[in-house]
Amino acid sequence: MSLAKLKIENFAIIDHIEVAFGPGLTILTGETGAGKSIIIDALNLALGEKASPNVIRAGAEVATVECTFDLTDLNPTTKKILKSRNLFQKNNTLILKREVNINGRSRAWINGETCLLSVLKEVGNLLVDMHGQHDHQSLLNPETHIEFLDAFGDYAEWREQVERQFNDLKLLFERQNLLREQLRLNHEKRELWEFQLQEIQKVAPQENEYETLLQEKTILENTAKIQQLSSDLAYQLLESGDSLYNQLQSIVKQLSNLQKITGSFAEQLSQLEESQYLFQEIARQIARFGDDLQFNPTRLEIINQRLYSLQQLMKKYGPSLSDVVTYRQKLETNLTESDDLEIQIGKNSELIREHLAEFIQIACDLSEKRKQSAELFKIEIEKILERLGIGGADFAVRLELMPDQNGWVEIDGQKYKAEATGIDKVTFEISTNRGEPRRPLAEIVSGGEVSRIMLAIKTILAGRDQIPVLIFDEIDTGISGKIARKVGEELHELAKVHQVICITHLPQIAGLADEHFSVEKVTTNGRSRTQIRKLLPEERVDEIAKLIGGRSVSETTLKQARELMG
Repeated sequence: MSLAKLKIENFAIIDHIEVAFGPGLTILTGETGAGKSIIIDALNLALGEKASPNVIRAGAEVATVECTFDLTDLNPTTKKILKSRNLFQKNNTLILKREVNINGRSRAWINGETCLLSVLKEVGNLLVDMHGQHDHQSLLNPETHIEFLDAFGDYAEWREQVERQFNDLKLLFERQNLLREQLRLNHEKRELWEFQLQEIQKVAPQENEYETLLQEKTILENTAKIQQLSSDLAYQLLESGDSLYNQLQSIVKQLSNLQKITGSFAEQLSQLEESQYLFQEIARQIARFGDDLQFNPTRLEIINQRLYSLQQLMKKYGPSLSDVVTYRQKLETNLTESDDLEIQIGKNSELIREHLAEFIQIACDLSEKRKQSAELFKIEIEKILERLGIGGADFAVRLELMPDQNGWVEIDGQKYKAEATGIDKVTFEISTNRGEPRRPLAEIVSGGEVSRIMLAIKTILAGRDQIPVLIFDEIDTGISGKIARKVGEELHELAKVHQVICITHLPQIAGLADEHFSVEKVTTNGRSRTQIRKLLPEERVDEIAKLIGGRSVSETTLKQARELMG
Protein backbone atom coordinates (compact mmCIF):
# COMPACT_ATOMS: atom_id res chain seq x y z
CA MET A 1 0.00 0.00 0.00
CA SER A 2 1.35 3.43 -0.87
CA LEU A 3 0.68 7.04 -1.76
CA ALA A 4 0.76 6.61 -5.55
CA LYS A 5 0.09 10.10 -6.88
CA LEU A 6 -0.10 13.67 -5.62
CA LYS A 7 -1.66 16.47 -7.67
CA ILE A 8 -1.54 20.10 -6.50
CA GLU A 9 -3.02 23.18 -8.22
CA ASN A 10 -2.77 26.85 -7.22
CA PHE A 11 -1.43 26.21 -3.73
CA ALA A 12 0.97 28.90 -2.39
CA ILE A 13 3.70 29.24 -5.05
CA ILE A 14 2.68 26.00 -6.78
CA ASP A 15 0.68 26.51 -9.94
CA HIS A 16 0.51 22.88 -10.99
CA ILE A 17 2.48 19.80 -10.10
CA GLU A 18 1.69 16.14 -10.44
CA VAL A 19 4.04 13.56 -9.02
CA ALA A 20 3.95 9.75 -8.81
CA PHE A 21 5.55 8.08 -5.79
CA GLY A 22 6.84 4.54 -5.53
CA PRO A 23 7.27 2.24 -2.54
CA GLY A 24 10.25 2.23 -0.19
CA LEU A 25 12.18 5.36 0.84
CA THR A 26 11.42 8.51 -1.15
CA ILE A 27 13.62 11.57 -0.59
CA LEU A 28 12.80 15.19 -1.40
CA THR A 29 15.68 17.66 -1.55
CA GLY A 30 16.01 21.26 -2.61
CA GLU A 31 17.23 24.62 -1.48
CA THR A 32 15.61 26.38 1.45
CA GLY A 33 12.49 28.19 0.22
CA ALA A 34 12.13 26.00 -2.85
CA GLY A 35 8.74 24.71 -1.63
CA LYS A 36 9.45 21.28 -0.11
CA SER A 37 7.42 21.94 3.01
CA ILE A 38 4.70 23.56 0.89
CA ILE A 39 4.20 20.19 -0.80
CA ILE A 40 3.80 18.58 2.61
CA ASP A 41 1.37 21.32 3.66
CA ALA A 42 -0.69 20.67 0.55
CA LEU A 43 -0.77 16.96 1.30
CA ASN A 44 -1.91 17.76 4.84
CA LEU A 45 -4.80 19.71 3.34
CA ALA A 46 -5.91 16.67 1.35
CA LEU A 47 -5.73 14.62 4.55
CA GLY A 48 -8.24 16.84 6.33
CA GLU A 49 -6.24 19.55 8.07
CA LYS A 50 -7.63 23.07 8.51
CA ALA A 51 -7.80 25.25 5.42
CA SER A 52 -7.31 28.96 4.87
CA PRO A 53 -7.89 31.00 1.72
CA ASN A 54 -4.38 32.39 2.30
CA VAL A 55 -2.96 29.20 0.75
CA ILE A 56 -4.49 30.03 -2.65
CA ARG A 57 -1.98 31.16 -5.24
CA ALA A 58 -2.24 34.85 -6.02
CA GLY A 59 -4.60 35.44 -8.92
CA ALA A 60 -6.40 32.10 -8.54
CA GLU A 61 -9.87 31.49 -7.13
CA VAL A 62 -9.46 27.92 -5.93
CA ALA A 63 -6.65 25.73 -4.59
CA THR A 64 -7.00 21.98 -5.15
CA VAL A 65 -5.06 19.02 -3.79
CA GLU A 66 -5.71 15.43 -4.79
CA CYS A 67 -3.89 12.33 -3.61
CA THR A 68 -4.33 8.81 -4.92
CA PHE A 69 -3.55 5.78 -2.78
CA ASP A 70 -2.81 2.29 -4.04
CA LEU A 71 -4.49 -0.01 -1.49
CA THR A 72 -2.87 -3.21 -2.73
CA ASP A 73 -1.75 -5.31 0.28
CA LEU A 74 -3.50 -2.95 2.69
CA ASN A 75 -3.55 -4.31 6.24
CA PRO A 76 -6.78 -6.15 7.16
CA THR A 77 -7.74 -3.77 9.98
CA THR A 78 -7.66 -0.64 7.83
CA LYS A 79 -9.32 -2.48 4.94
CA LYS A 80 -12.17 -3.51 7.25
CA ILE A 81 -12.69 0.10 8.38
CA LEU A 82 -12.73 1.39 4.79
CA LYS A 83 -15.14 -1.34 3.72
CA SER A 84 -17.47 -0.42 6.59
CA ARG A 85 -17.65 3.08 5.08
CA ASN A 86 -18.01 1.72 1.52
CA LEU A 87 -14.68 3.31 0.57
CA PHE A 88 -12.77 0.22 -0.52
CA GLN A 89 -13.02 -0.22 -4.29
CA LYS A 90 -12.31 -3.30 -6.34
CA ASN A 91 -9.53 -1.51 -8.24
CA ASN A 92 -7.65 -1.01 -4.94
CA THR A 93 -7.60 2.76 -5.45
CA LEU A 94 -8.62 5.48 -3.00
CA ILE A 95 -8.70 9.15 -4.03
CA LEU A 96 -8.86 11.97 -1.49
CA LYS A 97 -9.51 15.47 -2.78
CA ARG A 98 -9.75 18.87 -1.11
CA GLU A 99 -10.67 22.26 -2.49
CA VAL A 100 -10.32 25.67 -0.85
CA ASN A 101 -12.23 28.63 -2.30
CA ILE A 102 -11.12 32.27 -2.15
CA ASN A 103 -14.24 33.01 -0.05
CA GLY A 104 -12.99 30.65 2.65
CA ARG A 105 -15.27 27.72 1.85
CA SER A 106 -13.76 24.25 1.72
CA ARG A 107 -15.03 21.05 0.10
CA ALA A 108 -13.86 17.46 0.33
CA TRP A 109 -14.31 14.33 -1.75
CA ILE A 110 -13.50 10.65 -1.37
CA ASN A 111 -13.57 8.63 -4.57
CA GLY A 112 -15.42 11.44 -6.32
CA GLU A 113 -18.21 11.74 -3.74
CA THR A 114 -18.49 14.70 -1.38
CA CYS A 115 -17.86 13.96 2.28
CA LEU A 116 -17.61 15.65 5.64
CA LEU A 117 -14.20 17.04 6.56
CA SER A 118 -14.22 14.88 9.70
CA VAL A 119 -14.57 11.75 7.54
CA LEU A 120 -11.72 12.89 5.27
CA LYS A 121 -9.51 13.47 8.32
CA GLU A 122 -10.43 10.11 9.81
CA VAL A 123 -9.49 8.30 6.60
CA GLY A 124 -6.33 10.36 6.23
CA ASN A 125 -5.23 9.40 9.74
CA LEU A 126 -5.66 5.73 8.84
CA LEU A 127 -3.32 6.01 5.87
CA VAL A 128 -0.66 8.61 6.69
CA ASP A 129 1.42 9.49 9.76
CA MET A 130 2.83 12.96 9.31
CA HIS A 131 5.89 14.05 11.29
CA GLY A 132 6.53 17.74 10.85
CA GLN A 133 9.24 20.00 12.20
CA HIS A 134 7.04 21.09 15.11
CA ASP A 135 6.81 17.51 16.37
CA HIS A 136 10.35 17.81 17.69
CA GLN A 137 9.05 20.30 20.20
CA SER A 138 6.06 18.14 21.06
CA LEU A 139 8.46 15.48 22.27
CA LEU A 140 9.83 17.98 24.79
CA ASN A 141 6.31 18.50 26.17
CA PRO A 142 5.68 15.86 28.86
CA GLU A 143 1.94 15.97 28.15
CA THR A 144 2.57 14.13 24.88
CA HIS A 145 4.53 11.32 26.49
CA ILE A 146 1.47 9.48 27.73
CA GLU A 147 0.15 9.44 24.16
CA PHE A 148 3.34 7.80 22.88
CA LEU A 149 3.33 5.19 25.65
CA ASP A 150 -0.33 4.32 25.11
CA ALA A 151 0.19 4.05 21.36
CA PHE A 152 3.07 1.69 22.05
CA GLY A 153 0.92 -0.44 24.35
CA ASP A 154 -2.06 -0.28 21.98
CA TYR A 155 -4.31 0.89 24.77
CA ALA A 156 -6.86 2.72 22.61
CA GLU A 157 -9.81 0.67 23.93
CA TRP A 158 -8.68 1.11 27.53
CA ARG A 159 -8.28 4.83 26.97
CA GLU A 160 -11.80 5.05 25.54
CA GLN A 161 -13.23 3.33 28.60
CA VAL A 162 -11.29 5.56 30.99
CA GLU A 163 -12.29 8.70 29.08
CA ARG A 164 -15.93 7.64 28.97
CA GLN A 165 -15.97 6.99 32.73
CA PHE A 166 -14.16 10.27 33.36
CA ASN A 167 -16.66 12.27 31.30
CA ASP A 168 -19.59 10.56 33.03
CA LEU A 169 -18.08 11.42 36.40
CA LYS A 170 -17.42 14.98 35.34
CA LEU A 171 -21.08 15.42 34.42
CA LEU A 172 -22.18 13.88 37.72
CA PHE A 173 -19.90 16.19 39.71
CA GLU A 174 -21.13 19.19 37.73
CA ARG A 175 -24.73 18.17 38.42
CA GLN A 176 -23.92 17.73 42.10
CA ASN A 177 -22.46 21.22 42.26
CA LEU A 178 -25.54 22.65 40.56
CA LEU A 179 -27.88 20.79 42.93
CA ARG A 180 -25.96 21.96 45.98
CA GLU A 181 -25.87 25.53 44.74
CA GLN A 182 -29.61 25.41 44.11
CA LEU A 183 -30.15 23.96 47.57
CA ARG A 184 -28.05 26.75 49.08
CA LEU A 185 -30.08 29.38 47.26
CA ASN A 186 -33.31 27.67 48.29
CA HIS A 187 -32.25 27.64 51.93
CA GLU A 188 -31.65 31.38 51.73
CA LYS A 189 -35.15 31.92 50.33
CA ARG A 190 -36.98 29.21 52.25
CA GLU A 191 -37.88 31.39 55.26
CA LEU A 192 -39.38 34.02 52.97
CA TRP A 193 -41.26 31.39 50.95
CA GLU A 194 -42.72 29.87 54.11
CA PHE A 195 -43.80 33.29 55.44
CA GLN A 196 -45.46 34.22 52.15
CA LEU A 197 -47.21 30.87 51.86
CA GLN A 198 -48.46 31.13 55.42
CA GLU A 199 -49.76 34.64 54.74
CA ILE A 200 -51.65 33.50 51.65
CA GLN A 201 -52.94 30.28 53.23
CA LYS A 202 -54.27 32.26 56.22
CA VAL A 203 -56.62 34.07 53.86
CA ALA A 204 -57.08 30.97 51.66
CA PRO A 205 -58.24 32.76 48.51
CA GLN A 206 -60.30 30.88 45.95
CA GLU A 207 -60.31 31.29 42.20
CA ASN A 208 -62.93 33.93 41.09
CA GLU A 209 -63.82 34.63 44.73
CA TYR A 210 -63.13 38.36 44.47
CA GLU A 211 -65.52 38.94 41.59
CA THR A 212 -68.24 36.86 43.27
CA LEU A 213 -67.98 38.83 46.52
CA LEU A 214 -68.04 42.15 44.69
CA GLN A 215 -71.28 41.11 43.02
CA GLU A 216 -72.83 40.06 46.32
CA LYS A 217 -71.70 43.33 47.94
CA THR A 218 -73.33 45.35 45.18
CA ILE A 219 -76.61 43.50 45.68
CA LEU A 220 -76.60 43.96 49.45
CA GLU A 221 -75.78 47.65 49.17
CA ASN A 222 -78.72 48.11 46.77
CA THR A 223 -81.32 45.92 48.49
CA ALA A 224 -84.09 48.52 48.65
CA LYS A 225 -83.56 49.65 45.09
CA ILE A 226 -83.54 46.06 43.82
CA GLN A 227 -86.75 45.24 45.69
CA GLN A 228 -88.50 48.31 44.24
CA LEU A 229 -87.28 47.57 40.72
CA SER A 230 -88.30 43.91 40.83
CA SER A 231 -91.74 44.81 42.22
CA ASP A 232 -92.32 47.43 39.57
CA LEU A 233 -91.16 45.13 36.85
CA ALA A 234 -93.38 42.26 37.95
CA TYR A 235 -96.35 44.59 38.07
CA GLN A 236 -95.65 45.91 34.59
CA LEU A 237 -95.29 42.41 33.26
CA LEU A 238 -98.45 40.90 34.75
CA GLU A 239 -100.84 43.24 36.57
CA SER A 240 -101.03 46.62 34.90
CA GLY A 241 -103.89 47.26 32.50
CA ASP A 242 -101.52 47.46 29.53
CA SER A 243 -99.14 44.82 30.80
CA LEU A 244 -97.21 42.74 28.35
CA TYR A 245 -99.04 39.69 29.66
CA ASN A 246 -102.43 41.16 28.84
CA GLN A 247 -101.23 42.13 25.39
CA LEU A 248 -99.94 38.60 24.86
CA GLN A 249 -103.33 37.17 25.92
CA SER A 250 -105.05 39.35 23.34
CA ILE A 251 -102.64 38.17 20.62
CA VAL A 252 -103.27 34.52 21.57
CA LYS A 253 -107.03 35.04 21.36
CA GLN A 254 -106.81 36.67 17.93
CA LEU A 255 -104.47 33.98 16.57
CA SER A 256 -106.81 31.31 17.93
CA ASN A 257 -109.71 32.83 15.92
CA LEU A 258 -107.50 32.96 12.83
CA GLN A 259 -106.51 29.36 13.30
CA LYS A 260 -110.10 28.25 13.59
CA ILE A 261 -110.95 29.95 10.32
CA THR A 262 -107.90 29.02 8.28
CA GLY A 263 -106.85 25.81 9.93
CA SER A 264 -103.30 27.19 9.89
CA PHE A 265 -100.93 28.49 12.60
CA ALA A 266 -101.61 25.68 15.01
CA GLU A 267 -97.94 25.31 15.90
CA GLN A 268 -97.46 29.06 16.28
CA LEU A 269 -100.52 29.24 18.54
CA SER A 270 -99.14 26.46 20.72
CA GLN A 271 -95.81 28.28 21.04
CA LEU A 272 -97.52 31.55 22.08
CA GLU A 273 -99.65 29.72 24.65
CA GLU A 274 -96.48 28.19 26.13
CA SER A 275 -94.94 31.68 26.14
CA GLN A 276 -97.81 32.83 28.35
CA TYR A 277 -96.87 30.34 31.01
CA LEU A 278 -93.15 31.20 30.60
CA PHE A 279 -93.98 34.90 30.85
CA GLN A 280 -95.90 34.33 34.04
CA GLU A 281 -93.01 32.29 35.51
CA ILE A 282 -90.46 34.99 34.70
CA ALA A 283 -92.60 37.64 36.31
CA ARG A 284 -93.07 35.50 39.45
CA GLN A 285 -89.28 34.83 39.66
CA ILE A 286 -88.56 38.55 39.47
CA ALA A 287 -91.11 39.27 42.15
CA ARG A 288 -89.86 36.41 44.32
CA PHE A 289 -86.24 37.64 44.01
CA GLY A 290 -87.25 41.00 45.38
CA ASP A 291 -89.44 39.48 48.09
CA ASP A 292 -86.69 37.09 49.23
CA LEU A 293 -83.96 39.73 49.29
CA GLN A 294 -83.14 40.95 52.78
CA PHE A 295 -80.62 43.53 53.81
CA ASN A 296 -77.98 41.85 56.00
CA PRO A 297 -75.52 44.34 57.51
CA THR A 298 -73.56 41.54 59.22
CA ARG A 299 -73.05 39.74 55.93
CA LEU A 300 -72.07 43.02 54.26
CA GLU A 301 -69.45 43.63 56.94
CA ILE A 302 -68.07 40.12 56.49
CA ILE A 303 -67.86 40.65 52.74
CA ASN A 304 -66.08 43.99 53.16
CA GLN A 305 -63.55 42.49 55.52
CA ARG A 306 -62.99 39.55 53.15
CA LEU A 307 -62.54 41.87 50.18
CA TYR A 308 -60.02 43.93 52.14
CA SER A 309 -57.97 40.80 52.96
CA LEU A 310 -58.04 39.72 49.32
CA GLN A 311 -57.06 43.21 48.18
CA GLN A 312 -54.03 43.18 50.49
CA LEU A 313 -52.90 39.89 48.96
CA MET A 314 -53.41 41.24 45.45
CA LYS A 315 -51.29 44.30 46.23
CA LYS A 316 -48.41 42.06 47.32
CA TYR A 317 -48.75 39.08 45.03
CA GLY A 318 -51.18 40.19 42.26
CA PRO A 319 -52.31 42.24 40.52
CA SER A 320 -55.23 39.79 40.21
CA LEU A 321 -56.52 37.20 42.63
CA SER A 322 -55.75 34.60 39.99
CA ASP A 323 -52.10 35.74 40.18
CA VAL A 324 -52.19 35.27 43.96
CA VAL A 325 -53.48 31.72 43.60
CA THR A 326 -50.82 30.98 40.97
CA TYR A 327 -48.08 32.40 43.21
CA ARG A 328 -49.29 30.23 46.09
CA GLN A 329 -48.93 27.18 43.86
CA LYS A 330 -45.43 28.34 42.90
CA LEU A 331 -44.46 28.68 46.57
CA GLU A 332 -45.75 25.20 47.30
CA THR A 333 -43.78 23.87 44.31
CA ASN A 334 -40.58 25.67 45.41
CA LEU A 335 -40.79 24.22 48.91
CA THR A 336 -41.53 20.74 47.58
CA GLU A 337 -38.66 20.92 45.11
CA SER A 338 -36.36 22.20 47.83
CA ASP A 339 -37.19 19.10 49.84
CA ASP A 340 -36.66 16.97 46.71
CA LEU A 341 -33.22 18.48 46.17
CA GLU A 342 -31.95 16.71 49.28
CA ILE A 343 -33.18 13.43 47.84
CA GLN A 344 -31.66 14.19 44.42
CA ILE A 345 -28.31 15.07 45.99
CA GLY A 346 -28.36 11.79 47.87
CA LYS A 347 -29.14 9.78 44.74
CA ASN A 348 -26.52 11.64 42.73
CA SER A 349 -23.95 11.03 45.46
CA GLU A 350 -24.65 7.31 45.18
CA LEU A 351 -24.16 7.44 41.40
CA ILE A 352 -20.87 9.28 41.92
CA ARG A 353 -19.68 6.58 44.32
CA GLU A 354 -20.59 3.84 41.84
CA HIS A 355 -18.98 5.54 38.82
CA LEU A 356 -15.95 6.62 40.81
CA ALA A 357 -15.33 3.06 41.93
CA GLU A 358 -15.53 1.90 38.30
CA PHE A 359 -13.25 4.72 37.14
CA ILE A 360 -10.64 4.02 39.83
CA GLN A 361 -10.66 0.32 38.98
CA ILE A 362 -10.20 0.74 35.25
CA ALA A 363 -7.74 3.63 35.66
CA CYS A 364 -5.63 1.55 38.05
CA ASP A 365 -5.77 -1.40 35.63
CA LEU A 366 -4.57 0.87 32.83
CA SER A 367 -1.86 2.23 35.10
CA GLU A 368 -0.58 -1.31 35.72
CA LYS A 369 -0.55 -2.02 32.00
CA ARG A 370 1.42 1.17 31.41
CA LYS A 371 4.01 0.08 33.97
CA GLN A 372 4.46 -3.18 32.09
CA SER A 373 4.76 -1.42 28.73
CA ALA A 374 7.16 1.18 30.10
CA GLU A 375 9.95 -1.33 30.65
CA LEU A 376 9.60 -2.85 27.18
CA PHE A 377 9.40 0.65 25.68
CA LYS A 378 12.65 1.55 27.43
CA ILE A 379 14.42 -1.53 26.07
CA GLU A 380 13.33 -0.94 22.48
CA ILE A 381 14.12 2.80 22.56
CA GLU A 382 17.62 2.14 23.89
CA LYS A 383 18.17 -0.52 21.24
CA ILE A 384 17.30 1.87 18.39
CA LEU A 385 19.23 4.76 19.95
CA GLU A 386 22.27 2.49 20.03
CA ARG A 387 21.91 2.02 16.27
CA LEU A 388 21.45 5.79 15.86
CA GLY A 389 24.71 6.60 17.58
CA ILE A 390 23.54 7.28 21.13
CA GLY A 391 25.30 4.34 22.70
CA GLY A 392 24.85 3.73 26.40
CA ALA A 393 21.72 5.87 26.55
CA ASP A 394 19.79 5.35 29.75
CA PHE A 395 16.14 5.92 28.86
CA ALA A 396 13.26 5.55 31.28
CA VAL A 397 9.52 6.10 31.44
CA ARG A 398 8.54 7.56 34.78
CA LEU A 399 4.96 7.02 35.87
CA GLU A 400 3.62 8.83 38.90
CA LEU A 401 0.35 9.81 40.46
CA MET A 402 -0.44 13.51 40.85
CA PRO A 403 -1.34 14.47 44.46
CA ASP A 404 -4.32 16.80 44.61
CA GLN A 405 -6.20 17.63 47.80
CA ASN A 406 -9.33 18.17 45.70
CA GLY A 407 -8.76 15.10 43.54
CA TRP A 408 -11.45 12.55 42.85
CA VAL A 409 -9.26 9.51 43.41
CA GLU A 410 -8.26 8.41 46.88
CA ILE A 411 -5.72 5.63 47.32
CA ASP A 412 -4.40 4.66 50.77
CA GLY A 413 -5.77 7.89 52.25
CA GLN A 414 -4.08 10.14 49.67
CA LYS A 415 -6.07 12.05 47.06
CA TYR A 416 -4.85 12.21 43.48
CA LYS A 417 -5.76 14.09 40.33
CA ALA A 418 -7.84 12.31 37.72
CA GLU A 419 -7.92 13.16 34.02
CA ALA A 420 -9.49 11.80 30.86
CA THR A 421 -6.25 9.86 30.31
CA GLY A 422 -6.44 8.22 33.74
CA ILE A 423 -4.45 8.84 36.90
CA ASP A 424 -0.90 8.67 35.53
CA LYS A 425 1.57 11.37 34.73
CA VAL A 426 4.08 10.02 32.19
CA THR A 427 7.49 11.61 31.74
CA PHE A 428 10.30 10.46 29.47
CA GLU A 429 13.73 10.75 31.07
CA ILE A 430 17.13 10.08 29.58
CA SER A 431 20.81 10.23 30.23
CA THR A 432 22.92 10.33 27.08
CA ASN A 433 26.19 10.34 29.03
CA ARG A 434 27.28 7.33 31.03
CA GLY A 435 27.34 7.91 34.75
CA GLU A 436 25.04 10.93 34.61
CA PRO A 437 21.60 10.73 36.21
CA ARG A 438 18.49 10.64 34.08
CA ARG A 439 16.62 13.90 33.66
CA PRO A 440 13.51 14.96 31.71
CA LEU A 441 14.08 15.22 27.97
CA ALA A 442 13.42 18.95 27.86
CA GLU A 443 16.26 19.63 30.26
CA ILE A 444 19.15 17.85 28.62
CA VAL A 445 18.72 16.77 25.01
CA SER A 446 20.15 18.58 22.03
CA GLY A 447 18.29 19.14 18.77
CA GLY A 448 20.05 16.18 17.18
CA GLU A 449 19.18 13.95 20.09
CA VAL A 450 15.55 14.99 19.96
CA SER A 451 15.43 14.07 16.27
CA ARG A 452 16.88 10.64 16.92
CA ILE A 453 14.65 9.95 19.92
CA MET A 454 11.60 10.95 17.86
CA LEU A 455 12.75 8.70 15.02
CA ALA A 456 13.23 5.87 17.51
CA ILE A 457 9.69 6.37 18.83
CA LYS A 458 8.26 6.57 15.31
CA THR A 459 10.15 3.41 14.37
CA ILE A 460 8.80 1.53 17.38
CA LEU A 461 5.24 2.71 16.85
CA ALA A 462 5.40 2.01 13.13
CA GLY A 463 6.18 -1.59 13.94
CA ARG A 464 2.97 -1.79 15.98
CA ASP A 465 0.43 0.42 14.25
CA GLN A 466 -1.22 -0.16 10.90
CA ILE A 467 -0.48 3.18 9.24
CA PRO A 468 1.18 2.39 5.87
CA VAL A 469 2.61 5.81 4.87
CA LEU A 470 5.13 7.71 7.03
CA ILE A 471 6.19 11.25 6.12
CA PHE A 472 9.11 13.03 7.80
CA ASP A 473 9.67 16.74 7.25
CA GLU A 474 13.34 17.33 8.15
CA ILE A 475 13.78 14.54 10.69
CA ASP A 476 17.51 15.27 10.41
CA THR A 477 17.44 18.48 12.45
CA GLY A 478 20.64 18.94 14.42
CA ILE A 479 22.52 15.90 13.09
CA SER A 480 25.26 15.32 10.54
CA GLY A 481 28.09 13.01 9.50
CA LYS A 482 28.04 9.43 10.75
CA ILE A 483 24.91 9.98 12.76
CA ALA A 484 23.09 11.20 9.67
CA ARG A 485 24.05 7.99 7.90
CA LYS A 486 22.68 5.92 10.76
CA VAL A 487 19.44 7.91 10.67
CA GLY A 488 19.24 7.24 6.94
CA GLU A 489 19.83 3.53 7.49
CA GLU A 490 17.06 3.47 10.08
CA LEU A 491 14.69 5.22 7.66
CA HIS A 492 15.69 2.77 4.93
CA GLU A 493 14.98 -0.14 7.26
CA LEU A 494 11.64 1.38 8.19
CA ALA A 495 10.84 1.73 4.48
CA LYS A 496 10.91 -2.08 4.10
CA VAL A 497 7.52 -2.32 5.80
CA HIS A 498 6.18 1.20 5.20
CA GLN A 499 6.25 3.76 2.45
CA VAL A 500 8.54 6.51 3.82
CA ILE A 501 8.68 10.00 2.31
CA CYS A 502 11.36 12.24 3.79
CA ILE A 503 12.48 15.85 3.26
CA THR A 504 16.17 16.21 4.03
CA HIS A 505 19.21 18.42 3.50
CA LEU A 506 21.69 15.68 4.34
CA PRO A 507 23.51 13.73 1.62
CA GLN A 508 23.97 10.75 3.97
CA ILE A 509 20.21 10.28 4.07
CA ALA A 510 19.54 11.20 0.44
CA GLY A 511 22.06 8.61 -0.71
CA LEU A 512 19.89 5.77 0.65
CA ALA A 513 16.76 6.75 -1.29
CA ASP A 514 14.85 4.31 -3.42
CA GLU A 515 13.41 7.34 -5.24
CA HIS A 516 14.80 10.86 -5.21
CA PHE A 517 12.90 14.03 -6.15
CA SER A 518 14.32 17.50 -6.59
CA VAL A 519 12.17 20.46 -5.59
CA GLU A 520 13.07 23.76 -7.26
CA LYS A 521 11.74 27.28 -7.36
CA VAL A 522 11.85 28.74 -10.87
CA THR A 523 10.74 32.05 -12.34
CA THR A 524 8.57 32.17 -15.45
CA ASN A 525 7.19 35.37 -16.92
CA GLY A 526 8.19 37.24 -13.81
CA ARG A 527 6.44 34.85 -11.36
CA SER A 528 7.96 32.28 -9.04
CA ARG A 529 6.64 28.76 -8.96
CA THR A 530 7.64 25.45 -7.42
CA GLN A 531 8.33 22.42 -9.56
CA ILE A 532 9.26 18.87 -8.67
CA ARG A 533 10.88 16.18 -10.76
CA LYS A 534 12.11 12.66 -10.25
CA LEU A 535 15.88 12.35 -10.62
CA LEU A 536 17.57 9.81 -12.81
CA PRO A 537 20.55 7.94 -11.32
CA GLU A 538 23.18 10.36 -12.65
CA GLU A 539 21.06 13.33 -11.71
CA ARG A 540 20.91 11.89 -8.21
CA VAL A 541 24.70 11.81 -8.11
CA ASP A 542 24.83 15.51 -9.02
CA GLU A 543 22.13 16.44 -6.49
CA ILE A 544 23.84 14.57 -3.64
CA ALA A 545 27.19 16.07 -4.66
CA LYS A 546 25.60 19.52 -4.35
CA LEU A 547 24.36 18.60 -0.86
CA ILE A 548 27.91 17.60 0.06
CA GLY A 549 29.70 20.59 -1.46
CA GLY A 550 27.22 23.33 -0.72
CA ARG A 551 25.82 23.48 -4.29
CA SER A 552 29.30 23.23 -5.87
CA VAL A 553 30.14 20.02 -7.70
CA SER A 554 33.60 18.59 -8.01
CA GLU A 555 35.12 15.23 -8.79
CA THR A 556 35.61 14.76 -5.07
CA THR A 557 31.98 15.46 -4.19
CA LEU A 558 30.80 13.33 -7.09
CA LYS A 559 32.91 10.43 -5.83
CA GLN A 560 31.57 10.91 -2.31
CA ALA A 561 28.04 11.00 -3.67
CA ARG A 562 28.48 7.68 -5.48
CA GLU A 563 29.90 6.15 -2.31
CA LEU A 564 26.87 7.33 -0.32
CA MET A 565 24.57 5.80 -2.92
CA GLY A 566 26.35 2.47 -2.52
